[in-house]
Amino acid sequence: MAVFTQAKINNVTWRLHERRGLLQENMELRHKMLAASYHMQLRNDKHAVMSHIHHLQPGLRKVFLQMRLEKINAQLK
Repeated sequence: MAVFTQAKINNVTWRLHERRGLLQENMELRHKMLAASYHMQLRNDKHAVMSHIHHLQPGLRKVFLQMRLEKINAQLK
């Protein structure tokens, strides 16, 4: 096994410390992108369900889709 000197350990620690700021910014950006993508998918699902509801005759399928639409609306809030 290799023996690490204190200077080498400090050097690695310093480089990781410097990169932490960049990694944190990337993680925050990724989190925002994931949240935006999730909400966009919910909106797309909502519009798809709404378009199907408008074309259906009254019945069980229409009631099911209306319940699903209410669930999606609750998630958006």
